[in-house]
Amino acid sequence: MPSQLLAGLVPWNRAMTLTKLTAAVVVHLDALHNLATWLARDSAEAYALVRATCQQAIGMIPQPHAGTNPRVGLLTIMWGLYRTGHPLSPDGANEIAVEPVAADKRMLLHTLSRADLDAGLRQLPEALRAALILSDMEGYPLEDVAVIFGWSKPTTQVALSKARQLLDSILQVRLATTTVSPESEAKNSP
Repeated sequence: MPSQLLAGLVPWNRAMTLTKLTAAVVVHLDALHNLATWLARDSAEAYALVRATCQQAIGMIPQPHAGTNPRVGLLTIMWGLYRTGHPLSPDGANEIAVEPVAADKRMLLHTLSRADLDAGLRQLPEALRAALILSDMEGYPLEDVAVIFGWSKPTTQVALSKARQLLDSILQVRLATTTVSPESEAKNSP
């Protein structure tokens, strides 16, 4: 499957050189690094995931396949490699239908400290965390997220909604346990 999606990585050209193919991969290293950092347990694992993705992409011979976004092809390879070493837990995106989250709830993401957001995101299942990061933080269109994970558009919408609801619940609990109450502020004021 990744070879089919990567087929459109670069405009197909029988005279494609290794240098041109490598350049096409290098352009998207930032996207690969961002996702790998969120998926991996540590920086060494993230580096290994990016490296394996690049090696697999460069090792493939482009075939004519119009319409595949290079970034989507690379991220699809990365997700496949990640899943090979990290099987998904049974609480995957397809299993629970959830109601959409109101837009004002999404604003919570922009009001938190980086540490709170990181801690909350790390508690989400991998697939939901990665989909949410690509969609809401990296700005990938729904269609691209669906292709990367091999989901239908409705499944992707459900997964993103579930991820937002879970993250909202996690962050609300985190904020409630770390927020200073007005009573304790009044006691500590001069």
